[in-house]
Amino acid sequence: MDELLRRWVEGGRLCRGLAPAIEYGDALAVTLGLPGRERELFALTDESAVVDRLAAGTDQDVWLTVTTQDGDTMARRLTDAGLEPFAEHRQLMSIDLEIHPRPSPAYAVEVESRGPLEYVRILASDGEVAAHGMAAVVGGDAVMHDIQTDPAYRRRGLGSVVMGALSRRAVERGASAGLLMASAEGGYLYTKLGWLPEATMVTAKRSGAAGAVGSDLGAVLAGG
Repeated sequence: MDELLRRWVEGGRLCRGLAPAIEYGDALAVTLGLPGRERELFALTDESAVVDRLAAGTDQDVWLTVTTQDGDTMARRLTDAGLEPFAEHRQLMSIDLEIHPRPSPAYAVEVESRGPLEYVRILASDGEVAAHGMAAVVGGDAVMHDIQTDPAYRRRGLGSVVMGALSRRAVERGASAGLLMASAEGGYLYTKLGWLPEATMVTAKRSGAAGAVGSDLGAVLAGG
């Protein structure tokens, strides 16, 4: 699981234009530079001794994310360690890009490449961006990020179109595996498209610290 997490972190930080993660023993540290969230630590194992040590080392500006197969148990452990886990746990998901659905769009689709990044925009008839998303193609991986549909255009399958277009472009560039971090809501869409949950990601901060998991790296290195 640590290797899958490393791959996701690398793609996610490219999507956000962040500096490379720094490895400190049993964790990857990503610098965000946000108020109340200067850094986020991603534990490379969910072993109890390691999690306890990482939790003890966090301060008001450092968040901790642990990837595990038992999110509820991990949330309780982080609470016992003096941290405040966020109520919503996210999922690390993957897919074989060759089998990813690629529905035909009813709207115009724009695709743009910038270095390792691929951008997809779905345009309505008036030129408004109805949906968009991006992916970082790193080696054999495509890490999906920021998949969004404008509220006025929801329930038309545009999220699936964005994901399909990104998958097609990633395969053309040599990628074979898709990775993303999904919210509970986004997970429903991705599951329908064939994405599989690999693990639960539990994020916590020091009690009393500012912030919300939906801002930046909870979705930052995210995907949806």
